[in-house]
Amino acid sequence: MEDQINDSTPSVLAVARQNLDILSTHGESDTLTYWDIVRSILDLFRTSLSAQDVLKALELGWEGLRMKNELSPETMPMKRLILARSATLCMARQGVRVTGLWEDAVQVVITHVRGGDPIFIKNVFTSNPLKQWILTVFSDADFCPNYNIRLDLLTIISTWEQFEANEGKSVLSGLMQLSVYLDADEHLVPNAGVPSLEVPWFDVLCKLSKGEHLNEIYKKALIQMETLSVGGEARWLNRVVELVTARTEVAKKRLAVGWLRASDALLVLESSLVLLAIFVFSSRSIETFSCRGLLQVAAVALIKITTSIVDMIPSLRTYIYRCMKMVDTVDHILKVVITCPRLQSLVSTLRKDHGEELDRISQHTYRMGIPLQFLPEAIVDDTTINCPERFVDSLTFSVMEAPVLLKTSQVTVDEATLLYLLLQEPSLCPFTRTPLHHDDDSFCRLPDLQHEIQVWRASQSSPDTPTSPKTPQVESHQP
Repeated sequence: MEDQINDSTPSVLAVARQNLDILSTHGESDTLTYWDIVRSILDLFRTSLSAQDVLKALELGWEGLRMKNELSPETMPMKRLILARSATLCMARQGVRVTGLWEDAVQVVITHVRGGDPIFIKNVFTSNPLKQWILTVFSDADFCPNYNIRLDLLTIISTWEQFEANEGKSVLSGLMQLSVYLDADEHLVPNAGVPSLEVPWFDVLCKLSKGEHLNEIYKKALIQMETLSVGGEARWLNRVVELVTARTEVAKKRLAVGWLRASDALLVLESSLVLLAIFVFSSRSIETFSCRGLLQVAAVALIKITTSIVDMIPSLRTYIYRCMKMVDTVDHILKVVITCPRLQSLVSTLRKDHGEELDRISQHTYRMGIPLQFLPEAIVDDTTINCPERFVDSLTFSVMEAPVLLKTSQVTVDEATLLYLLLQEPSLCPFTRTPLHHDDDSFCRLPDLQHEIQVWRASQSSPDTPTSPKTPQVESHQP
């Protein structure tokens, strides 16, 4: 790459520096303007440059734009993006790997892009060579080891109207790799004065869903959960739901202490509900989230997001109409849960494992005059009475449905508990803290014990006694 560097680069940069000094002293003239300097930099970006020269060119171009801004501020945003686009194309044409000084160059570009009008960004960052290079940086950790840079590229990627098949695969690959670095508090809730990824992240997820790019993810995750070989797809779906849930709780805390405006908090709640609906309770996702393990994740998300909405409504009275629409959306999701045959286990989980939260939600919404018509009623699970100890999950202390032996600790837990443990990063045995691998070396099913439990349940069952097992709450045994 260095052999391709333009020999005239140092002189062009030196002349630009000299002309900027002249302009700062004497102002624009018929023969020299600030835009002349910027044009010379844009022309320079059409050649091959080193990382150091890209940085110098960006610095001089930005200085020329800032000085010109005093004369024509209305054209500043678009010209700033054109400067950033030209530098990015220069890097894309050279196929540079984003390491060393190239990291600094990309970070400067992102600084120019961040906060720009999405329409402007879309108009200047849509050429195929540029998009392909951005997607390579975003999805390939070897090409760009700096995860902060890769996350920040969501600002550009989110402005593309749609993702073609291969583009969608690259975006998904990048998101799955980067999800472990995403933090609801740091990235996904508005923070005064600090750029946030909340809108780009939300937009990218919605476009992936609308483009049906997630269908293969749901299929693979379903197989992984059913075969107890949890992989990247199931873990990513779990992580997305965790982030959606966490951002509503962060928004609630910030609103309570005055760190978040009511309008921003409302947007967080509305977008979280949209993501919950399309990622968990859509026609394409229901089958996957009805699996043991992900079912528990869905139950916790639904309860926590609903609780956050109910708790925040008194502080959002200025937007009461939009609050009512959110409550209607929650009620619609609850109706889907109650009426869908595949989700009856989820209903049972909500009623038994989250009874206290259900009662609290019911009381609060009734007092506010906005009751949830399809909110399940809590029930008491007394199936552990007179239950043999070997039938009880060693973590949740509930009767197991499909017992599994953890080999490293020789402890028996329910399959739902094991699946939750396998969804975590890293997957660890809660008793020995040793890694859980997705093979027979870490665990095994116990069909004979499962048959004993089924026989016992049949002998204990009655119309007034619930017989399905209690499943673990997500926060009950965080590794």
